[in-house]
Formats: sequence, C-alpha cells, structure tokens
Amino acid sequence: MELVEVTVERVIATTDNYYAVILRSAEKPFLIFVARPEVLALYRELKGIDSQRPLSHDVIVNMIRAFDIEVRMVAISSIIENVFCATLLLTELGEDGGERNEVRLDLRASDAMIIALKTRSQLYVSREVLDQVDDASSFVDSDDGMSDSGFDC
Repeated sequence: MELVEVTVERVIATTDNYYAVILRSAEKPFLIFVARPEVLALYRELKGIDSQRPLSHDVIVNMIRAFDIEVRMVAISSIIENVFCATLLLTELGEDGGERNEVRLDLRASDAMIIALKTRSQLYVSREVLDQVDDASSFVDSDDGMSDSGFDC
C-alpha cells in the first residue's frame, strides 16, 4: 500500500452544525467530517489545551507508553461505504530494545488523527484514499466565514 504524508491542518465548524477536519497532503487538501466529541479532542490537541482529567484518547496513549509500545504507523487506509477507516501499527519493544510483537489495529479515522497528534507520529493516507477524495483547495483556501473559533473546550 502506497502511503502519502498528511498533516492535520485545522478543524472547522460548518454551517449546518457539522464539523470537519482539514487534512493536507503535498497534492491537495481534503475534508473528513467527524462528530463533535472527536473534533473537540482534535481542536484541544492542535491548540495545546489540556483537559482537567484524562480523556479516552489520553488513556489509550498512556497505555501505549506504559507498556513500551511504539506507534509505528498511523494511516487513513480505506473508505468503506463512505466511512474513512484507519490502521494503527504498534510494535512492542523487548527489554533489549528489539521488537517483540507487531499488531495492526482497525480504528476510526478520527481516533487515528487524535492518536497521531498525541504521540507526535506522522499521519499518512493511502494512495487509494487520496485518489478518492475531492480536492478541497477552493473550499479551504478561501475565507468563507468558516473558522475554528467557537469550539467550547
């Protein structure tokens, strides 16, 4: 599977009470629509806002770190029935620093983006997905009143 690097550029609230994440590759920006809890978690991470108590994604990342597991890859890997799917590749490190076990997990794209940001891991998108998504340049590069302000964290 060919992978292309992407960055989480920002989150936006659209006009119909929907939320979107703008992802950008070297080729084009594109949108993934997500639910409010996930967009708020992404917004907090992008803005460096800590929560008072650990949230679900914090617990997951804390477990990864506590068990000496390395995040090897975070990729938005496919679109199935208009749903973005992602893959998380984890490697358990042995006492000698070598790799012991490798595990691939299926997860939601929104969770993958949050975990990538929290672990400072590179986020990828498969070529298959990138070829399927619309180029959102005209939409995200114009100032049409949509912003990332107004998120109540």
